[in-house]
Amino acid sequence: MSASPFSVSVVVPIYNEVVLTEPSLRTIHAFLQQHTDDFEIVIVESGSTDETGAICDRVAADLPNTRVFHEGQRNGMGAALRLGYENAQKKYVWLVTVDLPFPLEALTQARPLLATHDCVLSYRVGDKRSLPRLIQSACYATLVKTMLGLPMKSVNSAFKLLPREFVIELPLISRGWFLDAELLYWIARKKLRFAEIGVPLIDRTAGQSSVTSSDWIKVIRELLAFKKALRKRGIAT
Repeated sequence: MSASPFSVSVVVPIYNEVVLTEPSLRTIHAFLQQHTDDFEIVIVESGSTDETGAICDRVAADLPNTRVFHEGQRNGMGAALRLGYENAQKKYVWLVTVDLPFPLEALTQARPLLATHDCVLSYRVGDKRSLPRLIQSACYATLVKTMLGLPMKSVNSAFKLLPREFVIELPLISRGWFLDAELLYWIARKKLRFAEIGVPLIDRTAGQSSVTSSDWIKVIRELLAFKKALRKRGIAT
């Protein structure tokens, strides 16, 4: 009996990315057509104040297997991802942001690992960010891994290939970037078999990041709120 075809929903959260939206979506779509058997692109557009929403609609109408969901307002990365995961229809879900922060070819490295693992995570290699950003990221990762008891190498490396059935059953609460850590917590808690691959970090070359220095404060608040929620449920970390 032949193995079932690889099936993936690519969730693309977008907010005010008028420069990157169309070329990135077309790049993602062309890659999936070449390298996957069964795919869809789920765009979550979060109430952009420029022409991004209209571009999403136009590109989705032109690209097969592409759908757009408009949040109507900016609710945070976590909220956008949850909406994307809820509407995904394929076996696996894969987050890809329009700044393409890692080579899409990482998917071809991850796929064979699914034969022996439930999901594939990543850690950053070749990270050329500034020293202050590297220190900030390392401090955050150490704090989160310590407070949640995470065994993964990285907390915030972007590439994650996850089973849809696992994701949609989780009681996710974060509306921001802390959703990454939430997912890792539940992977460890539910004892999913995970593999980790080294993935280069690619800095954006166009558009403007919506991440600000104050976002780290928000993420720490979400970490504390998550710990509190776990205690209320009687779950020890």
